Amino acid sequence: MAQDRRDIMTVAEFRAVLRGERPSGGNVAQSGNKKVRNATKTAEDGIVFDSRLEKYMYDLLKMHGIGFMFQRKYTVQEPFRYNGHMVRAITYTVDFYLPDYDVAIDTKGWATQQGQLRIKMLKKLFADLGRTTRIELPRTPEECDALVASLVGNRDCHDEG
Repeated sequence: MAQDRRDIMTVAEFRAVLRGERPSGGNVAQSGNKKVRNATKTAEDGIVFDSRLEKYMYDLLKMHGIGFMFQRKYTVQEPFRYNGHMVRAITYTVDFYLPDYDVAIDTKGWATQQGQLRIKMLKKLFADLGRTTRIELPRTPEECDALVASLVGNRDCHDEG
C-alpha cells in the first residue's frame, strides 16, 4: 500500500514547523490552529472548537449528561522578574474539567514536547495543591469513547451502591 507523500515530513520540515515557518515543498497541511498539527476548527452552539476531536469529546460529554467546565486555564508557573524584565506566566488550558469526577481532559491528536512539558508542570501544580486530579489525553475518537464509557460505568456503579 503506497503511503501518501503528504503524511511524510523530513527532519528539516519538522524543525521549520516548530519554528512557525512553512516547510519547503509545502507538504504539511496548514491549519488555523498553529499549536495543533492538522487541526480543523469547528463551530457549534456558538463555540469554536480547536479540533474535530475536541468537538467530538464535547458532544460525548453532553450526550451522557456529564457536567464539565470548558477550556479551564491553569497557571503552572507564576510570572516573575528576571534581570529587570518581566517574564510572563506559563499557563496550560485543558479542554474539559469534570468537577464531579476530578478529571481534566485534553484532547490531543498529536503530542508535542512543549505540551508534554506543560502537562508535567500541571501535575506538579496539582501535587503542590494536594490534588489527585486525573489527567486524560485521548488522541482518537475511540479513546474518547472508552474514557466516557469508563466514567459512565463508574457513575452507574456508584448509583447502584
